Amino acid sequence: MPPYFFDTSALVKRYHSEDGTERVDQVFSEADGPLIISNITIAEFTSAFARKSRDGFIDEKTLRYCLSSFSTDLLMEFWIIDLERAHIFNSRDLIIGHGLRALDGLQLAAALSLKELKPVFVCSDKRLLDAAFKEGLEVLDPAGKFNS
Repeated sequence: MPPYFFDTSALVKRYHSEDGTERVDQVFSEADGPLIISNITIAEFTSAFARKSRDGFIDEKTLRYCLSSFSTDLLMEFWIIDLERAHIFNSRDLIIGHGLRALDGLQLAAALSLKELKPVFVCSDKRLLDAAFKEGLEVLDPAGKFNS
């Protein structure tokens, strides 16, 4: 199996049940290649769950549990790609060319830096999935709503 690069939009489904969680869990259980994230995923993930807590979708106990589980997985499950200057410069063209938000451009630049490994880009954001597909990556929308 190929490596899987997880964008935060898909990764949160591993820790909070929502549309696409079952498919993400399947990837985790069946993957024999690496599960990859960029280091900015740590901040994005924390922000996403803090927002879920503020908005009343999860309580404080669930927030702490999700963050703790993710911290454990950071040590045990993931290859973490540190963003470098090249990722930042490459993200500029992706942001302009595909109309991406800044962090989405950085996530895609990180994934594209691994293109020779042929990673599957796992994401739940349609615009970002479309951009990744147009840039030549195999894509996976865990909710199954993206049609390439």
